[in-house]
Amino acid sequence: DKQSNYHLQRTSMDSEIPPSGRANDQAATEKPPATASPSLSKHKQAQLFRACREGDLETVKSLLESGKFSASEQDADGNGSSPLIEAAGAGHLSVCRHLIERGAPWNAVDKNGRCAGNHASDTGFQNVVDYLVEIAVTAELLLGASIRTEMSSSGGSGVASGAGPVEQEPCTKPDYLSTDVRYDNDVLLDRDGDAVMMEWERPLMDAHASIIAGRGGQTVMNVGFGMGIIDSILQEKHSPKLHVIIEAHPGVLAKMDSEGWGSKKKGVRVVRGKWQDEIPKLVEEGIKFDGIFFDTYGEHFTDLENFHNLLPQILKKASGVYSFFNGLAPDNIFFHGVACQCVKLQLGGIGLDTEFASCEMEVSDETWKGVRRKYWHNGTYYLPICTWRTTDRRA
Repeated sequence: DKQSNYHLQRTSMDSEIPPSGRANDQAATEKPPATASPSLSKHKQAQLFRACREGDLETVKSLLESGKFSASEQDADGNGSSPLIEAAGAGHLSVCRHLIERGAPWNAVDKNGRCAGNHASDTGFQNVVDYLVEIAVTAELLLGASIRTEMSSSGGSGVASGAGPVEQEPCTKPDYLSTDVRYDNDVLLDRDGDAVMMEWERPLMDAHASIIAGRGGQTVMNVGFGMGIIDSILQEKHSPKLHVIIEAHPGVLAKMDSEGWGSKKKGVRVVRGKWQDEIPKLVEEGIKFDGIFFDTYGEHFTDLENFHNLLPQILKKASGVYSFFNGLAPDNIFFHGVACQCVKLQLGGIGLDTEFASCEMEVSDETWKGVRRKYWHNGTYYLPICTWRTTDRRA
């Protein structure tokens, strides 16, 4: 899924809602700040921030226990910093632990959109980074389970809402399949002007194709045709005997028909419909694949997880390789890393080991001209390579 197809969100001083349940449960019971004059409040806040920055744990504890301030304070008049950001950037692990225990949200961002983990990484305090990743992954997995339960009971789509920069808008689009798409030179656009796929992805798709077919795989499947970049590469460079493409959008299917994908391409089988409906049919046929690639659009993160749960039924255990377009939380490298770790743990639960290969990828600002929002912001793309754990390579 292009854009941030994971459920990571951020909380900032402008938020009017809690941090999506990501803060420690203690945050819900923490006393609100006591009423004080603006000058006194500002002075005390500066004292709290300074104590966090200097690693003065006893002063931090005293100020928080006074009930006048919470661990989730943010500097509204300055750069939007927080106690956790101050402590993390200075490498004070014990202070970070205490703040988290007192309900500081790990994902609070300053006015530059940077969280405590970003600041700790910038200043080279890997022990703090590792701790914050552990806290973040635990919070996200718990949140994900909560969202799944809520969606199951309500039948909802799980689409978040709220004002904010366009890049931070939810990318889940439940009505995508019923709306028009437009092919415009090197980009496929949806109704809103967001990019479904772009030509700049070609080097990445070449790498993904090499991963899923480069081991001599003769049966491959791609879920989500888009512009057909990876499918063209598979045909031109790897010539699989069976090449299944699952696509559900009528406009994309019409494009595929006009290019002869279902009639003129050797070994290609176009499966028309949602993968949720079509994969069980492939399972009934007994088809298993040497390589699988997943790159849908507008779906919820739970759809990605649901697809992963089907892999044991469709990916060959002996030598099967799986990969997906890694657009997880793309506008913040720390959030991106947390999302990758969450997915790695989920795949590990079904027996797949996941490594992320670094691919340097610069995309110029000019490339995004005419596109409503970017779905890639980093200079390095972390390409997922998922293979069966040795003990799980049963036929």
